Formats: sequence, C-alpha cells, structure tokens
Amino acid sequence: MVTTSVISRGSETLDAFTRRSQPKIDIHLDGQKPGLVSSYTTGDQIDGTVTITVDHDIRFDEIEIVLQGMIIAPRQLGLCAPVPDLDIGISRTTVERAACPGRTGSEHMFLKLRQPIEETDYPTPRMFEAGHKYTFAFQFVIPDQLLPQVCTHMRKNDAVHRSHTMLPPTLGDPMLAGNGKSLLDDMAPEMSQISYIIRAGVFRRSSTDQRQVKTLANFAKKVRIIPIVEEEPPIDVGDHHQYYCTRKEKSVRRGFLRGKLGRMIATTVQPKPIRLLPLSCEAPDTVSTVATVQLRFDPVGNEMPPKLGSMTSKLKASTFYSAGPWEDYPCQSGSMPFSQVGQGLFNESVPLSTMCVASAQWQKHSTSDCERRGSTQTTSTCSEDSTSVGTSPEFTGETYYTASVVIPVNLPASKTFVPTFHSCLMSRTYSLDLSLSYHTPGTNVLTPTVTLRVPVQIITQTKYASSVKSELGLVVTQAELDEYFSPRSVTASINEPVVNVNLAPPEYSEATARSIVRA
Repeated sequence: MVTTSVISRGSETLDAFTRRSQPKIDIHLDGQKPGLVSSYTTGDQIDGTVTITVDHDIRFDEIEIVLQGMIIAPRQLGLCAPVPDLDIGISRTTVERAACPGRTGSEHMFLKLRQPIEETDYPTPRMFEAGHKYTFAFQFVIPDQLLPQVCTHMRKNDAVHRSHTMLPPTLGDPMLAGNGKSLLDDMAPEMSQISYIIRAGVFRRSSTDQRQVKTLANFAKKVRIIPIVEEEPPIDVGDHHQYYCTRKEKSVRRGFLRGKLGRMIATTVQPKPIRLLPLSCEAPDTVSTVATVQLRFDPVGNEMPPKLGSMTSKLKASTFYSAGPWEDYPCQSGSMPFSQVGQGLFNESVPLSTMCVASAQWQKHSTSDCERRGSTQTTSTCSEDSTSVGTSPEFTGETYYTASVVIPVNLPASKTFVPTFHSCLMSRTYSLDLSLSYHTPGTNVLTPTVTLRVPVQIITQTKYASSVKSELGLVVTQAELDEYFSPRSVTASINEPVVNVNLAPPEYSEATARSIVRA
C-alpha cells in the first residue's frame, strides 16, 4: 500500500511538472458559439487564432498550424484536446477478420492545408517568455475537391477516381454527429471515422542535428465539414439486380392454396435526390423527396383488382469500409457482399412512414381501345401502362387495371444524414424500401405484400450560382504541384493485425513547405 501511494504521488508530481514545462495552446474559431460545434461547407472560410502561453521561458524554432482531413479510429481525439504526435493527421479504418482472430486496418490522411507564418510574425529571438501571450491568426478555405494525387490506387474507371477526389463529409464521430446544436446519430460504424481537425504545434530543432525536431506541444480542435455534393446520374438497375428491385410481379390469390385472381405488377424508378439545406440555413419543413409506385393488375377472366392497404417506407443507410482502397463503387450483393478480405458493411434502417393507400383508385383499361387509337394518338395513360409498367408474361386478356401511389420521403429529425459519397476507404449510400400491402377475399391470416428497393441520393444544395473554385480564384502553381504532389499508398494485409499507412497527402499551401521530422 505504501509503495502504491509513493508511485501515485510521484506520477502526479511528474505530470504536473511536465504540464508546467509545456507551452499551453488554445485554438479559437471566429463565430463559434459556446457549446456548439463549428460547421462548415465547401467554399467557407475558417478564421481563427492560435494563442500560446508558457509558465517559464521556452526556446522554440517553429510553429505549425494545419487543417487536416482524415479517416480515423473512433474516440482517438477529443473535441478539444492535446493530440499524441504519432497520431496526428492519420486516417484509419479497422475491419474484423472472419477467417482468423484479430483486426486489419489502414490509415489515410487525404487533406492537409498549411497556414503560412511569416518570419515577421515570430518573436525575436525565438523565445516564448512567461507572462506574455502570443497570438497567430489562421485562415483556411474549404476546397471543392482534393488534389488528384490523393487517390493513386488501381481503379476500374475514371469515375471512381473523380468520386475519390471529392471532399468526404465528417462521419462517425459521436461528438460531431449532429446539426451543430445537438448530438445525433449519423448511422456510422464504430470502427471507421472521417474527421477534420485544426492542429497547432510548437517544435524545436536539435542543437546537434537540425534534421531532428522535438515536439514541445501539440493541440487540436475538431470541426464539422459537410461539403457541397451535386446530383449524380441515376444508378443503372437492371431487371435482375442482386440488391435493388425496381419491378416486382406477384400472383394474387383468393387465399392459401386457392384459386388465382390475377397478376400484380409494381414498378418504380429512382426518385429525385434528397437535397440537404446548407448548414447556415434553417429548414422550415422537413427535407424530402417523392417516390412513385406504378401498379398494374392483370386479371384472370373478369376478376376485380385487390383492395390496397398501406404503404410502408424505410430509408436504409449503408456504410462501406475497407482496409484497402476500393477499386470500384461498392455494392451489396447477396449474403456475402464482398469478395476481398478486409472489407465490411454497416447497415441501419430508419422507418419513415406508414400511410393508408386504400383510397387509391384502380383505373380499368382495354388493349383493344389503345390499338384503335393508333400509335400516334395513344393517350398518356396507355403509354405509361404499357411502357413503364409492362404486361406480365401470363397476360392473355384484353382488360387490365392500373393505379399510382405517391410516397413522400421525409427525413426524420432524430438522425443526422450526410450526403452520398465515395472515398478510397469509406462510402455512404442510401436505398429506399417500399412495402405495399393489399387485401383479397379469403386472406384473413397473412396480409400479402409487394416490396421494392430503389437507390436514392442525398446531396447538399449549393450556396453559389457559379463554381466555387472560380469564385475563390484558386490557383495552384507548377512549383507547388511538383513539391507537394506525392503518391499515396493504401494497402491491407491479412497477416498483420494493423496496417498503418502514414504518408502525408499533397498539401494546399501558399508558402514553401518545411520538412519536419519529428523525433
């Protein structure tokens, strides 16, 4: 007991001495409100100051202020906390291995904006004096995309490279998953995370070897970034897609093991994207889109169409993560969605609504009426029914019925939704599950249903009428390209528990980079 007490007091004394000997760094963001997370989007300026104070005079050589984007392991960094030097600017995904115990993972820093500090901004000599406060201003502009060399792995097509060089949103951080006012669930797995931090560090070079640099202090503050994401072309969903289902045919029966009334056909298409409002806007209503399901009933003889019941809608958020870079867009398929080791998928479904559609009216049609009108005089009803829905293979009669059901898609306020994105190690996609129930005579036990699944995009509205890049007037010189464009390698290994890829990304900087080799 005595030994433990002595060790405890000794440790506390050593920690207190270490804290006194280190410079104290504070990062202040302009416009930040107490208790709220600072949120930004494409083209926004992040203005602020770094304040440094010391308890006693300390010699230093350099100050570094950077904005870093990374995929990082959960709970590694606090919202405003000292940062271990070895973990600065690292991205990491961790995947459980099914074949053998353990984990495999990768780390990737995809963005690094460095704030240039002029020589005149430093004190002369390079000494922090006790009782003085030293303030350094910084300003970062959120780019609309990453540099091309941030994604150098093998790819199936150029579209993948374009997607991987778009700025991904903050994801998976429980301290930042919210609307800037409250913490909400963004439906991301615990093993992967995308974070942005503003980091300030104080460094001193060795008196014997100038290449050796000692970190005197390091401090980081997280910010939330939701970039502008524009609408992409709809996903091509074929008739026999392994995950999505935009057309479903089903026999309608009187009851279990009883006669057939006809054939029900339900079809839908990918709805228009859900547009998230800019972070600075207050939404008067819930953000929404509309999905439409076209129905057709091909009767047997003179049977009437079934009575419609209810339409249930769910939004599924799918987060793909990998220890190695994705060569193509990830897609769910069957019970085993991935063919490579070190890839994972996290799904979470959010109930949207259950609405009664019994009032939807079936419209009766005759194929002979359409034929008599002629191809140039076919009404819109005949065109939609025969083209978009199509007939069932068993249809041999002349009479059929159609109906249309419109489903509003409103995002619940209890969750945080980020735009659809694809990066080298993580992706987020969304799908809409629609389930229609109907009633037929004799079906008193089980209510038959028709289920569809369609992809849906979530995007963010733009703030500017023209391109963000052209408005900001961003220019990258050839000298900067030659100096800062360095290939990035992300690899996975099934033999090692963790694969760390700690290569710095291309930097966006207005001054010559200074190489810092940390001791």
